[in-house]
Amino acid sequence: MPNSHRAYANRRVTAASLQTDRTVAAYRTDHQDRSGMSRPSRIQALQVAKRYASAIGLKAAKIALIDQLFAFSKAIDWSDAEIIPLVWPSNEVLARRLGIKVSTLKYHLAGLVEAGLICYSDHPTYQRRGRRSEDGRIVEAYGINLSPIAARYCEFFELSDAADFEAGKCKRLSNSRTLLRRGIAAIIEAARRELGSLDEDWNLLLARLDRLRERRAQGSVELAHVVDALEALRAEAAELLEALYDRRDSNTAVAKFRPLQTTAETPNSESCNEERNCADAQYIDESGAIGAMAYENKPSDASVQINREMRPTEPDDDIINISLPLLRSAFVHLSEMVPELFDHWAAFRSSGGLLCRLCYVNPQVYQEAVKVLGQDLAIAALALTAERSANGSVSNPGGYLRELVNRSRKGTLRLSQSLLGMAASTQKVHS
Repeated sequence: MPNSHRAYANRRVTAASLQTDRTVAAYRTDHQDRSGMSRPSRIQALQVAKRYASAIGLKAAKIALIDQLFAFSKAIDWSDAEIIPLVWPSNEVLARRLGIKVSTLKYHLAGLVEAGLICYSDHPTYQRRGRRSEDGRIVEAYGINLSPIAARYCEFFELSDAADFEAGKCKRLSNSRTLLRRGIAAIIEAARRELGSLDEDWNLLLARLDRLRERRAQGSVELAHVVDALEALRAEAAELLEALYDRRDSNTAVAKFRPLQTTAETPNSESCNEERNCADAQYIDESGAIGAMAYENKPSDASVQINREMRPTEPDDDIINISLPLLRSAFVHLSEMVPELFDHWAAFRSSGGLLCRLCYVNPQVYQEAVKVLGQDLAIAALALTAERSANGSVSNPGGYLRELVNRSRKGTLRLSQSLLGMAASTQKVHS
């Protein structure tokens, strides 16, 4: 080619630019044949252009460039069907406004051309220039042509709506996926605390959860498949955990029936505090309160034996003298907040997680209490902590529960007597 250097002065032609030129030519012909056709306003064109650019994944710099191009356009350029919406700012002006280099600006302009948002209406010398009449109408212009946005307005609008709908659906599915993964992890952690270490079934569940975590889903369809798999996994994990709790309750059920030993009088060596608790127990019984001390079969809430004169209990006998009626009458606030806990011992014994959340006690502190006190005394101590936290008498529930554990180690914990005192105080208030 003679003077081959001139080839570099020609504008690069791509399949996308050719398609855009054809669309603009067809749109212009339709408007000439049907002058009554409506076209979008400047604001509508700007909004749909930015929405479409975001929907197809254009970066923020190109979207900012669209804003700058429309800044040089006027409303009359879009309201008059005879006017082609052209702008003619130089590359230097656009680059300065965006705070980028001219070479970078050219790259972003090429991206908008490739996306079908703009095309060029060139002067023979490739200069960008134009002039307007006194009323602001474009008389002559060469530069960047924004009419592809008007020509494809309906298409861009539908694609933008579809992209917004897909994005919203993906967001909802992504939130569901996150919540399900956390829920399954919490169930597995509960099983780990219960078993000490996970067995084969739970390890398989954990491996399946890890595989679903590593799966990078693209689009709402793939996300929906992942969410369905997580829901099935969560249902399976919950079923296994319930079965684990059922086995534990059946294995740790306390079946202690002891006849109460009564004494005609309290020994002289008893402390004043113990005498007061005994008097409280007698007061509760004489007033017909249901919270009196009783021996019962804890798992099945068997028959209650009531004694009018109780002797002070040894630490090992604490749980023998604690009944659900006593707990219900002592824990006034808990009875109002979660009355179902006192329906049967299985529900009360398995309420450790709930009570920890109610009084903001670290579950590890409760697990330590279980090791020292045993399951039944530990849950009673935790319930006592939650009750005193609810009525405002304890400001540090975790420290209070640790103190109860330390008293048990020293052999000075009398939990049943504390419950009797609380029940007696409640009875006196109501009477």
